[in-house]
Amino acid sequence: MREAVHHTEPAIEELYRHYQSYDLVVDSRQVSRPSQTLFIALTGERTDGHHFIPELYAQGVRHFVVRTPPAQQLNAEASFTVVDDPLHTLQALAAFHRRQFPALPVLAITGSNGKTIVKDWLSQLLAATFRVCASPRSYNSQIGVALSVWQLTAAHEIGIFEAGISEAGEMDQLRMIIQPTCGLLTNIGTAHLQNFAGPARHLGEKLSLFAEVEWLILPTDEVNALARTRELYSSVDVCPIDAESTVQQVLPSSATLDGVYRKNAGLVIAAARALGLPEIEITSGVPLLRPLTGRLEQREGRDGGPVINDSYSNDFSALAAALQFAETQNPYDRLTLILGTVQPLPGLEHRLETLLNGRVDRLVLVGAAHAKLAERMPDAILYGSLDELLRELPTCDFSQQTVLVKGASYERFDRIADALSRQLHRTQLRIDLSALRHNLRLYRSLLPAQCKLLVMAKASAYGSGALPVAQVLQDAGVDYLAVAYPEEGHALRRGGIQLPILVLNAAAYSLAGMVADRLEPVIHNLPQFEQASRLGLRMHLELDTGMGRLGFTPKQLVDLVPRLQSPLVASLFTHLAASEDDRHDAFTLQQLAAFDEAYRAYLAGSDPQTSGKVQRHVLNSNGIGRFPQATYEMVRLGIGLYGIGDAGQARQLQPALELTATISSISERDGGMSIGYGRRGHIPAAGARIAVLSIGYADGLPRASGEGRFAAWIRGHLAPTVGTICMDMCMVDVSGVPDARVGEEVTIFSAAHPVELLADAVGTIPYEILTGIGSRVHRIYVGE
Repeated sequence: MREAVHHTEPAIEELYRHYQSYDLVVDSRQVSRPSQTLFIALTGERTDGHHFIPELYAQGVRHFVVRTPPAQQLNAEASFTVVDDPLHTLQALAAFHRRQFPALPVLAITGSNGKTIVKDWLSQLLAATFRVCASPRSYNSQIGVALSVWQLTAAHEIGIFEAGISEAGEMDQLRMIIQPTCGLLTNIGTAHLQNFAGPARHLGEKLSLFAEVEWLILPTDEVNALARTRELYSSVDVCPIDAESTVQQVLPSSATLDGVYRKNAGLVIAAARALGLPEIEITSGVPLLRPLTGRLEQREGRDGGPVINDSYSNDFSALAAALQFAETQNPYDRLTLILGTVQPLPGLEHRLETLLNGRVDRLVLVGAAHAKLAERMPDAILYGSLDELLRELPTCDFSQQTVLVKGASYERFDRIADALSRQLHRTQLRIDLSALRHNLRLYRSLLPAQCKLLVMAKASAYGSGALPVAQVLQDAGVDYLAVAYPEEGHALRRGGIQLPILVLNAAAYSLAGMVADRLEPVIHNLPQFEQASRLGLRMHLELDTGMGRLGFTPKQLVDLVPRLQSPLVASLFTHLAASEDDRHDAFTLQQLAAFDEAYRAYLAGSDPQTSGKVQRHVLNSNGIGRFPQATYEMVRLGIGLYGIGDAGQARQLQPALELTATISSISERDGGMSIGYGRRGHIPAAGARIAVLSIGYADGLPRASGEGRFAAWIRGHLAPTVGTICMDMCMVDVSGVPDARVGEEVTIFSAAHPVELLADAVGTIPYEILTGIGSRVHRIYVGE
């Protein structure tokens, strides 16, 4: 092993001269040129890049930036640059690289929402005339921006990079890396507002990205941002854009773009003009823009396994990220990749071979551009065209495997994903896995460093699908999962979940069957405890401090302490009855006091060798924020994971679930007519326009939501129900939505139209709505 060299900041230029032609890599799974890779060993929330150095060395990587060199001796070929902060070195290298292109126009995009789609659409438009370097996917973080800027080459004519921040002080670092010459602000929302000293500071941090730009485009309705920019940066040419009128000039009406998408398109048009794109390219290109779909959508395949549709874009970085996602979500040992054209890159075939070897079991290539790759990978199957593959698909077997469909939007690889998917019911529940991860990080930030996190996966993860959600949670490093019944735990084990699993309702007769699956029962009584002990099951003692449901009362626990001693007892816990309601805080505090007293009594009668291993957990989603004094050793996260039901964190949470249906028909109805079963719907005298939606009470839309008590969301308008909700469909009044059309998607609930509205309409809670969504409703998992 070479002698490690400590590089300080002034040595960045020297480091750059040596590695400017190398790939900068921070994820061991994304190495494509081992001999030309500089691995930056970063320390994250759950992983430390230093741990992967031996594995990377075995792949052929020889150059590393580390905080401390590995204790294991490799050999003289390995070179380690030792620095105080590898992340800072990554950023400094990227900033130095950016300075090599002083004349290059570079657009920086930031905002609370819409950064990625504006960046992708603008790149798509500009690519007709210019060679564009743009951030891959949503690479807008302290790490992602550096990796994006490193892609710049002398061949590029425009750079477009998005920047996102979640903490104060981060934007200054991103500005130094990007060094933008022009800017675009999509909007200012409340995301991450809690991490800033008020809205003014939040706005100022966002705008600091544009301190030295020549011009800045922003929507006219962002009046605070407009005024603050003119106040702070007098040299910046501020260009407020009426996005709707701008897009109206190019796209008077559109079947594919409405609402926020039209606003995004208006900003894209303004930026394209400012960057010099000819008007003819704008007028011909804008009608081809499509909403952000086909990005890491996981569906149930026709042959039983998952089908992941990622047919939005297909550069090398996007492929690497899609592979990583597929591996996280794969319940099998077999992964099939159906691969379309990848954007050209020097040494592309070699990079692809390195990336795919050992990770893809079955490779299906589509298009003549893959002829060389097929020669390098003789087990691959090559189809000359998409149509040729589509003709063959009915005879292909994809059972017991996960299928990743990866192509660019122009190639229409979504047709392959559709052909391989189970027949799609026109009602769909979309689960945003990126939002789940965000919410998980938010709750983690509220906890002490050593506090463990148990997440509820019961009732099919609140209707979302237990296995895909559990796979995300396992990848995110949660400590425990909880299910209601052993059968749910068995299904997770069968799907490859290795996390400890707590079973809330484990009857005595089911305990023996839990041994093979390593499930951990909750114990409510002494006979259960004795049987679980005989079977050697780790167990959790439940204490009833006021829920009045299951568990030992504090008195029973104290009386039974001598008989409830076992090294197999993993935790003692209780359920809070009303942690979300401040009217019952006195009662909640009584529960906590009773729990503390019972826990002390349990420890007093315990073997000192085992008592310290018994963990405590009492807090649910609402309790985590409201009673931080009771985090103890573990907390239980439930519906808050989905961005629902926790008023204290509502501004920072991201709703992760969206239920949609489709308009099956639209008809004009005369005044006085009746609608639906029991003639409970009545058309007013002036008549009405009635739409039939593809959702009924068998899909999870409660029957009680009919007769105008609830309204669907269509094109930014409310469409109230008319008459009784049927089993398979319902009727809504779209008289106030003149542009509504057959085949259009309708929102039942989403971030913009919260599930609480539906729950309130029928006098229930979101839990009941979510767990009542029918099995025939197609679940689609979307995530970066």
